[in-house]
Amino acid sequence: NFNHTRRACNTGYVTQAIVLNLAPLLFVIFQNKFHVSLGFLAFLTLVTFLIQIAIDVIAVRFVERFGYRFLAASSQFVSAAGLVMMSFLPSVIMPEVGLLAATLVYSSGSALAEGVLSPLAEGLPGDGKGGASLALLHSFYAWGQTAVILVTTGLLVLLTDPLWWIVPLIWALVPIFNGIMFLIVPMIPMAESDTKHDGVKLFRYKYFALAFLLMICSGASEQAMAQWASYYAERGLSISKTVGDLLGPCIFALMMALGRTYYGIKGAKLNLNRALLLCSILTFGCYMTAVFAPFPMLSLAAVGLAGLGCSLMWPGMLSVSAVRFPRAGAAMFALMAVGGDIGCSLGPWLTGTVSDIIEKYPGDLAGPLLEQHALKAGFLVGSIFPLVMIFGMIAFCKK
Repeated sequence: NFNHTRRACNTGYVTQAIVLNLAPLLFVIFQNKFHVSLGFLAFLTLVTFLIQIAIDVIAVRFVERFGYRFLAASSQFVSAAGLVMMSFLPSVIMPEVGLLAATLVYSSGSALAEGVLSPLAEGLPGDGKGGASLALLHSFYAWGQTAVILVTTGLLVLLTDPLWWIVPLIWALVPIFNGIMFLIVPMIPMAESDTKHDGVKLFRYKYFALAFLLMICSGASEQAMAQWASYYAERGLSISKTVGDLLGPCIFALMMALGRTYYGIKGAKLNLNRALLLCSILTFGCYMTAVFAPFPMLSLAAVGLAGLGCSLMWPGMLSVSAVRFPRAGAAMFALMAVGGDIGCSLGPWLTGTVSDIIEKYPGDLAGPLLEQHALKAGFLVGSIFPLVMIFGMIAFCKK
């Protein structure tokens, strides 16, 4: 029944968490084994979200032609194929080419899921609609991210670094089984608004243009921290990988999951604009603490707490836009996904690129101190995104 369809949508966001967060946990292994540069790792993150942007732009046309079932199932199988490629290709061909090819494939699967799952879940019969429902749906991404960090950390301890290639194969089982689920669960007919609305015309409204800008900042604020948290803990703060992953990116994901789940349950009683303003202020404060805190553990705590600040940004901006433009349908979700993915590519890429520049022109710095200052400089530049969110949400609260 449709409950199984909703569960498949939820698991689809777990798949998205797998393909977007597994590679960053392996960045240090990629550097040690394949000798790739920090700049190349930043480029992989950029490619991940550029592919998502490209597919988001045409996602509505895909839905019109192929329907929800084909695209939902395909998103899972393509994601699984990319994870399998990550396991084998870097060892059998030029590592950079292998990693790039795998990134292109699993990013395509993730993009298909982003463009299809939100409007599909929103259109299912039942009471699960509106902003709180979207937050609860997106909470499965955060819970999936938490699981990816915990399980991957445990597997790497158990298997050791030389057997890292087994980890993506294990995670590939999730999208394979979920793709089979999408082939058999019931589907909804497409709403007229999904096919008839010209999403580009939404930019005539200043409200939507500002919401689109803030969606960019939402994705950048979240992923600039999430994508580099593991690397920052290990290389920037000289903390062991196991402890760093558990106390940094894992707490980040857990805080984000708790925030989204709370809003999914209690969201109807909250003023979303004010909640987003408070989240933006908290996120900016966490960035500043991560950069300027005198103690490594305090910086790591700020990285984790930033997850709570970022928790409502993405689903919250989707919610305020869906309420303001209730008939925009899949076109609006696709456009907002484009904005979010622009931020998801821009934030981590900018953070990694600034860090790479600092490492190439170190001045008097050297060794661990250089890596620490380089990554903190990247986070300092990344803090501009939650800062813009603050001013944007002040404008929304006033009007």
